[in-house]
Amino acid sequence: MRLLQLNYFLNVAVTQNISRSARTLNVSQPSLSRSIHDLEAELGVPLFTRNGHSLALNDAGRRFAIQVRAGLNEVNHAVRDLHRFSEINSNQVTLRFESSTAVLPGLLERLDSELPMIHIHLMQNGFEQDRLHHYDFEFTTKPVFNNRNFHLLKEEIIARFPKAHCKTSDMEVHPEELVKWPLIMTESNPLRDQMTSMLQQAGVTVRPSFVTGDRQTILGLVRAGQGICFMPQYSWAGTDVSGTVAYHFAPQKVFRNIYLSATESTMRLPYRSEIADAIQRYFVDLVAD
Repeated sequence: MRLLQLNYFLNVAVTQNISRSARTLNVSQPSLSRSIHDLEAELGVPLFTRNGHSLALNDAGRRFAIQVRAGLNEVNHAVRDLHRFSEINSNQVTLRFESSTAVLPGLLERLDSELPMIHIHLMQNGFEQDRLHHYDFEFTTKPVFNNRNFHLLKEEIIARFPKAHCKTSDMEVHPEELVKWPLIMTESNPLRDQMTSMLQQAGVTVRPSFVTGDRQTILGLVRAGQGICFMPQYSWAGTDVSGTVAYHFAPQKVFRNIYLSATESTMRLPYRSEIADAIQRYFVDLVAD
């Protein structure tokens, strides 16, 4: 039993004529007749009294028509409500981050300027209300399998030392040399995981002397001579690095990538392509600056 079949039944119940209903519904007369017969066969009850080309609802048909009409009204109401919900939520976009990021204020300002009709909701990895909580875009350091992934930037990870303690001029440091310095590190996030793994491979035991999620505090402690930290080249934009010196890792520099990831179904929703384009332009400008 299909919704279309029930709509056909209600139309014939009103016109009491197959030919007239067929013209109204823009279907062939034989097809409409077959649909009504199939419905009656499925129910096991005749719904019409037939008199030549005219049909009239019998008692069972009238009872069924009342209930079908009420049910279809509920379905139509549900469809209209869904469309209203979709229209409202098409303007609401959720961005999910592996960790909070210093580029976020500037990015939100850019999106508000270019796409003022969009309402941005933020979600931080690990703080979702449940595992199925919906998000539209994710900022991640690795491509997400089966998603559409947009490469936003490749940035170097550098070590920052207190300026007052730096006597060398080569501005390079080998990982094994870091055993001499206290490590001031971020709270658990992909950057810390990457650097911990790199140091462990170099034989350095990672025991942070201080851990905080505040980047200004991290750089302030380095400035005060309390240790060294690891800082990405671009995505800590706006952080005060005065009183510190950047050292590149040797013999190989260390890099990380940042991607914008979304499902194919998300990308088909209204405004999602425009949002992805605006985010990519923002990161291009970030690197250019």
